[in-house]
Amino acid sequence: MAILRRNIVAPRPPAEYSADIAARDAHRIAQSRGLRGIPFDVEGLATSVGIQVEYLPLADDISGFLRRRNGEWLIGVNSLHHRNRQRFTLAHELGHYFLHRDIGNFEDRALFRRELQYDRRESEANAFASKLLMPETEFRTVVLAQRASLETLARHFGVSPAAAKFRAEALGEERIVG
Repeated sequence: MAILRRNIVAPRPPAEYSADIAARDAHRIAQSRGLRGIPFDVEGLATSVGIQVEYLPLADDISGFLRRRNGEWLIGVNSLHHRNRQRFTLAHELGHYFLHRDIGNFEDRALFRRELQYDRRESEANAFASKLLMPETEFRTVVLAQRASLETLARHFGVSPAAAKFRAEALGEERIVG
């Protein structure tokens, strides 16, 4: 009897690999490497799977990129953006790595602009990032315990209020205060 194992270090995206499954895999990898906590150590996860992370001054409309350089993966993050936006960008690029790296390189502009949401891969990377940085159970716990505002959620998870709103909407959370 053959036993099939998914390579947890760098799962190969099968046709039905979703942002949900990829985020769960990423959390398993993080847990196996001792990366815990809220806010989630997204940079620690990236480096633990062998991805180099660089913070670079980029054009204001470029959030980050995922590239293969000299056989190694590199995530570039705009060093001029707010730290919380940088964290989401890094998680978003990790989403491309987990879900789309077989396609090639990615350069990402504004992450939440509605006109860019038609791109399935960008939507999947955003979903992955929000699930990675704001896991459902913890998110709902904070909402219930604190009758949280978007600002409170954003501070707790180390993300922007826009990212917290994106996650709340995705979860159908109506208990968010302003």
